[in-house]
Amino acid sequence: MDKSILLDANAVLRYLLDDVHDQHQTVKEAIESKNCVCILSTIQEVVYVLENYYHVPRKAIANALLPLKDLTEIEDEDVFVSALRYYLETPKIDFADCIMCGYRTNRDIDILTFDKKLEKKLNSLKLHV
Repeated sequence: MDKSILLDANAVLRYLLDDVHDQHQTVKEAIESKNCVCILSTIQEVVYVLENYYHVPRKAIANALLPLKDLTEIEDEDVFVSALRYYLETPKIDFADCIMCGYRTNRDIDILTFDKKLEKKLNSLKLHV
C-alpha cells in the first residue's frame, strides 16, 4: 500500500487556484494517484487565505472545497461537511467557529466560550454552548 500524502495549505491553494500551473499539476497528479489527506487545520488556513488575500466569496470557497471530500481523505469528514454548511448559512461566523459548530452537531460536544458575540450566534443556530 502506498504511503499517504498530507496536503498542506499551499498545495491545496495551488490545486484550487491553478495560479502556478506546474504546482497545480503536481498536486493534481498526487491526488489522482495517491492517498492524499487534508486535515481541518489546513482547510481552515485555506479558507482564511482565500477570504483575506484572494477575496473569494464564501459560496465560491465552499463550492471549491466540497469536492475535496471525494478526491482526498478529509479528517473528520462529517465535521468538514457540516462546517461548510454553517459557513454558507451563517455569514457572520468565521470558518474556525463553523468547525466547532460541526463538532457540536456531529459529535454532541458542547462549546465553551467567553466570546459573547459567538455565544449569541451559536444560540441563534440552536447550538447549546
